[in-house]
Amino acid sequence: MAIISALVLEQMFLKHYQEWCLLSFSYVGDLDDSKDVVQSIFVKLLQKECNEPIKDFKSYISTSIRNESLKRIKKKQRTFLIKNYSNEVPSYEHELIRSEISQTLFREIDALPDQTRKVFELCVLEGVKYENAAEIMGITVNTVKYHLKKTFKILRLNLKDVYFWVL
Repeated sequence: MAIISALVLEQMFLKHYQEWCLLSFSYVGDLDDSKDVVQSIFVKLLQKECNEPIKDFKSYISTSIRNESLKRIKKKQRTFLIKNYSNEVPSYEHELIRSEISQTLFREIDALPDQTRKVFELCVLEGVKYENAAEIMGITVNTVKYHLKKTFKILRLNLKDVYFWVL
């Protein structure tokens, strides 16, 4: 099979869009997220300079949708949210406490050594893979792991009292 042209991609997108959105929805459980997943895959395909032909395009797309959906789920799980566990409507005091906790957290992140902070921001906040972060920063993967371990140790120590406020 030849390398897929933009016209063929567009036709496949229009023909199977709903089907692929439903596939993504079965993983992520949110219609907007599922639409974003499908669209992002096709944007990546259009931007990708592929030298190798795709043998089974439909299978390739289905696998890509599954993988991208799972990445999206994982990314959402990593997102730091402070939840109000009571059934009450959040009061001004609750919002003030949340704001103070967020400010404390970001102040602690900013206080990290430069390279350690940059690794943390890339891997944790932006979701970049260790290998890619290492390449971006010009360090080894083991150094990335070291900096993350160091960051979590520092944050655990410095934020131990803040954590109990959330509970």
